[in-house]
Amino acid sequence: MEFSGKVLYLFFRMKPSRVLEGGATSFRETTMKTSRPRIRLCLEQLEDRIVPSSSIELTYATTTDARTISVNYTINGGSLAGQNVSFNIYRSARYDSLGGAQLIGTATIPGSDSADLSVGTHTGIKLSLTAANGQPVTALTPNTALPFIVVVDNLDNSSASFQTHVLGVIAHGLEFDPFLVFSDQVPQWETQMAADLKSDGYDDAIAFNWVRLSVLPFPFALTLASNLLYQQVVAEANQLAGQHPGDVVDIHFIGHSRGAVVISEVLQDLVGTTDPALQGGYMEMTLLDPHPANPAYSQFSAAPFVPYAKDLIAFVTTFEKLTLDPQVIIPSNVDQVQDFDQQTPAGQLGFLLGAWGAFETANYSQVIDQLIEFALNLWGEPAAALPNQSGQPIAETNLTNVFASGIGLIGHSDVPLWYLNNVVAPSETFSYFG
Repeated sequence: MEFSGKVLYLFFRMKPSRVLEGGATSFRETTMKTSRPRIRLCLEQLEDRIVPSSSIELTYATTTDARTISVNYTINGGSLAGQNVSFNIYRSARYDSLGGAQLIGTATIPGSDSADLSVGTHTGIKLSLTAANGQPVTALTPNTALPFIVVVDNLDNSSASFQTHVLGVIAHGLEFDPFLVFSDQVPQWETQMAADLKSDGYDDAIAFNWVRLSVLPFPFALTLASNLLYQQVVAEANQLAGQHPGDVVDIHFIGHSRGAVVISEVLQDLVGTTDPALQGGYMEMTLLDPHPANPAYSQFSAAPFVPYAKDLIAFVTTFEKLTLDPQVIIPSNVDQVQDFDQQTPAGQLGFLLGAWGAFETANYSQVIDQLIEFALNLWGEPAAALPNQSGQPIAETNLTNVFASGIGLIGHSDVPLWYLNNVVAPSETFSYFG
């Protein structure tokens, strides 16, 4: 048994008998006059004794599901079983730093969990977070201003950090602008959106180019496009996540019209991924007037009194019968989904006013878009029409009959412009709910 502090003890010291002065004496005298042993109590100070203490050292942190935190740690000195070990989890602007950090939740390994509190090295221990209001933290929502997550144990204040990078992925729809097809360039709004996302703090943004594939009236064209985008996403995510141990990549997929089908296919391919950079990523899916080119899902409005409307109707129906796009699906790995859709009737004066306004500013591509929508306007699928496997509610913003300054009456091709001006520009990409 070991003791801490100063240990005092008692011991016995015997004082020897004395022979009386005067030499030899009789047995009786010796017996009567010899002093008896006396017991003396003495105090003596020993050296300090220190009880070996137990400690925990965090060595690694990450997330594998964008909800919980997975940590590695080593326990030294003795088991911590029987005592609760708690952690604070912060979002920070700097790696492994709490300067200006915000507490996002706490977590506890209960003392009853003897296996996870035993002496030695422990890996992949999941911590479920509880927010300050006592409610469970259900998602590690991206925060471009505080991209680092710092985990601190409250026993020894050891810490581990990782970064949640944010990647934007944008996919346009069918693009029949002859200049863009010839030059193999994405529409201007897509280039602008990618630049604005990076200005909002995204680590990078992919302005996916499938312009020439989009005009091919064959099912393989969309399949090839989604495969190409998948490869780009995986390569970019792994490059970003290589900066710190445990880093993950949150991805914001944005798809317009048939581009919504492309990002849906990519997200479905990412279900069950074992790539650490993507496995723990928060996935947001933004649908800008989703419209698969398939008669089974396609809806549109036409103004039969417009001379060129019949030609547009014939083109659209023929193209869709040949392409047969699959339905837009919100797969199980999506953490947040938004649908910005419109069902604005064609033939309205607002389209002509929008065309005139665009003409006055020399925005001739917008003039063409508004005139086409005056004759035939493709409709986006509403939230109720979308198969949702994510378990997350679809935040829907309906733009039917909305007239926007600088755009005109919102039709199918105008939804990306509205989103660019009203969501991306104010930096509300992770917080806009209509």
